[in-house]
Amino acid sequence: MDKKTPKIKVTYSPEDEPYLGLESLLHFDKVIISCLEANAKIAPYTHTINSKSDLQLALSQIIPQAISIALSIRELIRQGYLFGAFVLIRPLAERSITALFLMKNYKYKNTIALIFGRMDGNIEKDQAFKK
Repeated sequence: MDKKTPKIKVTYSPEDEPYLGLESLLHFDKVIISCLEANAKIAPYTHTINSKSDLQLALSQIIPQAISIALSIRELIRQGYLFGAFVLIRPLAERSITALFLMKNYKYKNTIALIFGRMDGNIEKDQAFKK
C-alpha cells in the first residue's frame, strides 16, 4: 500500500507563481508601481504641511491604505489565494471611490491638483494652499 501522494506546493517564488504572465496581472503590477512611485514623492511633502485641510488629511490616510490593500491583493494572487484577493477588492474599491468622491465634491476640490502642481514647481506655495 505504498501510495505516492502528489507534491503540492505551499508557497511560490516569483519565478513560478501560478498566474505569472497574465496581461491583466502585468497591468495591475504596473499600476501598483506607479502608485508607489507617486506616493514616494508626495508622502514626504505632505508630512511637512503643518495645517492640513480636511481633504488633505482624509486623503493622506485613504491613499496609503488603498496602496497597502493593492499590495496585499497582489501578494495573495502571487501565492495562488484568489478568494482572499477577491475579498480585498471591496475595501480597495471603497477607498478608491471615497478618494474620487472627495476630490470631486469637496469644497476645496482644486487643492489636490494644486499640490501636484506645486510639487512640480508650476504653482507658487501660497496659491496651492489658499482656501
